[in-house]
Amino acid sequence: MRTRLHTVFGAVLLGVLSLGLFSCKEEPVIPDPDFVLARDAVSSRKGSQFLEVYAQGSWTITCDADWIQVTPNQGQGNCKAVALLYDANTGEGARQADIRLQAQEKTLTVTLHQRAPSEDPEPEINGGSSTRKGWMELPETRPDDGLNFFWHNMTVGNYSGRNYSFYWDYSKLVSHWVAYPLNNALRGSGSRSDAWGLDPLIPASRQPIITSAYRGGWARGHQIPSADRLSYNANVQTFYGTNMTPQNYNFNGEIWARLEDRVRGWAGKCDTLYVVTGCMVDGPVSYATDIDGKSIAIPTAYYKAVLRYSKSSSENGGYSGCAVYLEHTHNPSETVSRNHPSVMSIRDLEQKTGVNFFVNLPAAIGEAAAAAVETQNPNSVSWWWN
Repeated sequence: MRTRLHTVFGAVLLGVLSLGLFSCKEEPVIPDPDFVLARDAVSSRKGSQFLEVYAQGSWTITCDADWIQVTPNQGQGNCKAVALLYDANTGEGARQADIRLQAQEKTLTVTLHQRAPSEDPEPEINGGSSTRKGWMELPETRPDDGLNFFWHNMTVGNYSGRNYSFYWDYSKLVSHWVAYPLNNALRGSGSRSDAWGLDPLIPASRQPIITSAYRGGWARGHQIPSADRLSYNANVQTFYGTNMTPQNYNFNGEIWARLEDRVRGWAGKCDTLYVVTGCMVDGPVSYATDIDGKSIAIPTAYYKAVLRYSKSSSENGGYSGCAVYLEHTHNPSETVSRNHPSVMSIRDLEQKTGVNFFVNLPAAIGEAAAAAVETQNPNSVSWWWN
């Protein structure tokens, strides 16, 4: 479902029906053009997003503001990959600009609002470490691995804070992991937006364009699932290319989808579930391409590391852990359940992936308790499988 900032006028059905009274031959209905902007309000920082154009025949986009660039600014027929790039706002006040679509002898206008620097919430980009952020779901980040740590914020009900974090690889064009907290309140309410678009935190030239599926027969596989964030503005962020990887369609729709459902079930039974979803792109990998011809690494395996917190539990400060590791070629018809070969401890997953998960846990409950959580065999804990 898309949010359209300009009303879709549609066909004038009454006129068509009236013509039918005098002729048995109906005239073809030509829909009016439409113009969709994924987000009408953006931060003061430099960024980008997609426009979507729906038109019969040729169209042209114009904007008088010199801080906005639109590429391409003209075309023919429908186009979901018109890139809108905006410069950083260095002034004291907010600003706005009108963007106009001319098509089918009509002019449609959408307005982009850009906040002043003083109006921005906590910065969404952090070049430092996950340890300094202190969020419980975060794996360790390192200054020398060539990856960048980012996060998106959201507001859901009474909550205002992070949506999810990701660790971006500019050469492979995938996030090595995406981390986020999950419970019923944070899921919110709503439905899937399908707002495939550009991540405003990454230059458009350095991320995949995923308004359609990857070329080569690969699905757009979410790392934080759309169903884990149902409030519209939070859900839109799950459709950024930085949250996607090229994934086998059967793997995506079967074993992986069932695992995502199980994780949501776990989150519904505890106070908060801290989730890390990641992929393996180290070593030799194959590549898919996007509609722009960029190469995106196809992961060889996927994993989930989850940390359950239940304040009613006194053991290890209320925390327990579980991990799942699946080769991308794993039989998609299977289901991850108790004693499935993919299930392991957090420590075992760390050894397979080289990632130090839940790096902020020892500071919360102590080194000994954190070690007990990470080495716990989830197959021996009935809570995970009831």
